[in-house]
This record gives sequence, structure tokens and C-alpha cells, in this order.
Amino acid sequence: MKLTPLLAATAAALALATSAVAQGAPPTLALTLTPHQTAGAVDQVGVTLNLQAPNAKPGEPFLRLPMVFASVKTQQYEAAQIEVVDAKGAVPLVQKDDAADTANFIYFRRWQVARPTEGDVIVRYKAAASTFRPKLGSGPPFDLRPEAGGLNGAGVTFLALPDNSRPYSLSLGWDLSAMPAGSRGAQSLGEGELKLVGPVDLLANTFYMAGPMKSYPETSKGQPFAIYWLGTPPFDVPAVAEWTEKARTAIAAFFGQPDKPYRVFFRHNPYPGTGGAGLINSFMSGFGDDPAPTVDGMRHHLAHEIVHNWPGSLDGPNGIVSWYGEGMAEFYSATIPWRAGLISTDDFLAQVNERAQSYYGNPVNTAPAEEIAAKFWSDTRVRKLPYDRGAFYMAIVDAQIRAKSGGQRRLDDITKAMIARREAGQPHDTAAWLELLTKELGPQAKTEFEAMMAGKLLVPASDAYGPCFQREAAQFRSFELGFDSASLTTNPRIVKGLVAGSQAAAAGVRDGDEITEAVVLDAVQAKPEQTITLKIRRQGQDLSITYLPRGKAQDGYRWARVTQVPDSKCAI
Repeated sequence: MKLTPLLAATAAALALATSAVAQGAPPTLALTLTPHQTAGAVDQVGVTLNLQAPNAKPGEPFLRLPMVFASVKTQQYEAAQIEVVDAKGAVPLVQKDDAADTANFIYFRRWQVARPTEGDVIVRYKAAASTFRPKLGSGPPFDLRPEAGGLNGAGVTFLALPDNSRPYSLSLGWDLSAMPAGSRGAQSLGEGELKLVGPVDLLANTFYMAGPMKSYPETSKGQPFAIYWLGTPPFDVPAVAEWTEKARTAIAAFFGQPDKPYRVFFRHNPYPGTGGAGLINSFMSGFGDDPAPTVDGMRHHLAHEIVHNWPGSLDGPNGIVSWYGEGMAEFYSATIPWRAGLISTDDFLAQVNERAQSYYGNPVNTAPAEEIAAKFWSDTRVRKLPYDRGAFYMAIVDAQIRAKSGGQRRLDDITKAMIARREAGQPHDTAAWLELLTKELGPQAKTEFEAMMAGKLLVPASDAYGPCFQREAAQFRSFELGFDSASLTTNPRIVKGLVAGSQAAAAGVRDGDEITEAVVLDAVQAKPEQTITLKIRRQGQDLSITYLPRGKAQDGYRWARVTQVPDSKCAI
């Protein structure tokens, strides 16, 4: 999952913070997190903010918290649940919500003070830690959740923070006195207590974990790369961690920043399926038990997310520009480990063909980009499209640049040029991409780009991935849920729009059935033999219905190995 617009705003605010600090020390903001346990499980976390002389006034922004973030419901505190105290005593709050975002991406609840504050201000509230089952869609599992004697969650779902983008002298500390002996706290920005300068979005866009954690390496404090988890995941964590560290080193070296810190947090989902998202210098990776994730699947998943830290996303509306960030991550998460010898040529080919299955077997693969944002969180077919379309588009561009330059240049060159533009504070948007691309390929590059955005089916050249592969025609059974996908994002989830003759109908699904557990479908699109199981409640009876979510065959392409070319000549 790509870096969000909120993260892009954080990066911009960091740049502003640098110049602001040069003009004088910013005010301090100290955050303390205090987990509380009942019967061995964390049930809440006390949050304390110490603000240096905020001089807040009525009618001006004071605190804010998203009501929803990427379809995930946040803590949504009421004003009475937030205690504010200054030199004169209690400070009442006035609460107001932004207009709801119909796409369920993000909108805020905001608080203002009812009287001017005097001196330093202390803000206190309690965040509930409880098992979360998504109701609004397939957003990242960011909620504050107890797990194996500890807790974890993303700040954006439980931290009500100052409603501004100014820089602060930030400090973050854990009070673990109520936690088991040996507990420790870690977050995207480091382990244990931290001090840094930047906007409060640094704290919001951070993943937090505390308790009897395990880590790779075992002594992880101060290390540039670390993985943290609670309990016992159902996969070989050391095998995933050791490979991921090598992949991170190769990816960072490719992009020219080998010392950039990075952390991964594994968390268990109390429902089937995986999920996760990138945060500041980190990734939260959720996993379920059925099916249990594989080592190879986790490796590719993490490589994809690590790549996101460099190309990032384009400036522009979420969904419309997703082809860039997700396409870059899909393309380079396979090619860089392949070039580095971390995956075999057969592994690389398998990833290409898995993408082909997902793309050519997607019944909405010709949907225009402008339709993606509205359905991104409610329709898995739409959500997968920027990944698959973007990856094939990058492969086409790479092949065209190599062909035109006689092998002297490739996609790498304009990817790094785009990164340089962003770091120099220049526009990092579609226009910037097209400017660089047309210099490489001529005006037809813009025409081809516009066709891609309009939904033209993409077909990379036979040798787009190098001399070891050739394209061949294939058929893929289309992914078909069998009823309106919006049924999965209502509350309650009620089946509607059942497709007559579909596998779902044949298995016994009926209009009006209530689906009682979340269904994660993103990975299923690329796995033509994988069934799904719906937990159904019908007229007071609980049922379990399993079927293969596939429909009619669609024409497409796959790639085959050219056996006459040795592996040593493959990774172009």
C-alpha cells in the first residue's frame, strides 16, 4: 500500500520545520504513553501531552483526530473524554466535525478551547485497546489492539494532537510500569524514548508497539533495520527477516541511501487475510491464520513496501495517481532483488505471471483511472488495478527506453530523476513525469500515457522483461465475487445483487444473507485456485459457504522461459 497524501504532507512539513528551527528553537511537545492491563491483557492506553505555552484562543484550531482513516474507524473521542489543564485550571473544549468524506479516506474531528490558555498546557485522555473487526471496508489494520500481553496500533487512529503543521521539539516516552517484566516500547521512529524536531504528523504517522516483544535482530535498539512482533506468528519469522534485511540493503543501495533507517511491525489479525500499510520509515504488516502467510509471500510483500520509501507517490488525487507509486513498488520489488541475486529467474517469472493473472483476469481492467478513487476501499478489483496496471506500464516504459537508447538508459534513470526533483522541492506530479518521459521517448509517450489512464489494456512487448522470456497468449478465468462487492462494506454486511449462475449462487449464497466476518480478497485475484469462505447468518442460523470466486475466461497474456538463454544473461 502506498504512502498516503497525509504522509506526503508530513514530509513537506518536515522541510518547513528545518527552516523554522533555524530561526529559533520550536516549542516542546512531550508525549507519554501508559498502557494499562486487566487480567493480563491491555485494555487501554493513557495518553499525556505536555505542550509548552500554546497560547490557544477560542475560535482557533487546538486539537484534531481523524474520524476515519483509510476506512478504519478511529477512537472518535468526545470533548468530555479529553482533559485539558493550564495554569488557571480546567479548560473546556468545543467540538466540531469536518464534513464526512464519502470515500471514507480521511476527515477530522476538531476541538477548540472555550477560553484562552495560560502558560503550559497538559492534555490527557484514554485510548481504548480492543479487538477490531473492520466495518467500513478493506482499510489497513491500524487500530489500537491488544496482542499477546502487549499492544500495537498506528498513531493516526488514537492520538488527538495539535491542529497545526508547525515544528515542535518532540519527545516520546513510554511508561511501562503496568506491563510484564522485560517489556519494551518501539515505534516507527525508533525504540524506547525519542527526541526529534518536526511536525506532530510525525507522531500520527507512526506505528506503536509495546509489551513482551521479540525482535530481529535480538538487540535492535539503534539498529538501522529491525522487525518487531508479539506472540508467535504462523510463519518462519527469521527466514523472512534475514531475507528482508538483505533486500532492504539492496533496495536502499539502488536508490543511493543505504543508511536510511527502516522498521517492520508484524501484527496478528483476528480475522482471515493479510493487510498493512507504510508509515514513517516503516511498515506494519498484518497477517491471519487462514490461510497462513508463506515465507515467499511475506518477502515479496515487504520488498514492495520498502520500495515505497523512495519513489513515493505523485502529488495529486488519491486513486488517480496510484498507478505511479504502486506501479513503481511492484516493478522494483521484483527487479531489484532479481538483479541482486536474492530471487531466482524462476521466482521473478512467477511474480510476472501472478500479476498477469490478476490483471488480465480482472473484469474491470479497462476502468479509467478517474473511477478508482471512489471505489478504492470498497471494490477489491478496483483496488488491485493501480498495482497491476502500474507495474505493466513501468515494464513497457523500461523496455521502450532501453530500445531507444540502445541499452544505455532505462526506467531507472527517470525514476531517480523524479526522486531528485522531489528532494529539490520541485513539482513531483504527473506533469513532471511526462516532461521527463517525453524527453526520453518523444511526444508519443504522452499519448500512450493518456491511453493508459483512460483504461487501455496494457500489453508489454514479448521481450519486455529481457531475453530470457517471451510472451504467449493465455486465458484467465475472471475474478467474480458473485454479488455486489459493496455488500462487504456496509454495516451490517448484507448480500445484494447476487449474480445468477455464479459460483457464489451455486454454493448457496443468497440475497439478504448477512456476512458476519470481514473478507479479505486482494491476494485472491492472483491465485486462480484459491477459494473463499463466507461466514453467513440467515434467519438466525450461522452458515459457512466456500466457493471459487471465478467466472468466464478472459483473453490475456503470460510469459514463458526461453530455455536457450542461460540465467547469467537474464537480469538485464
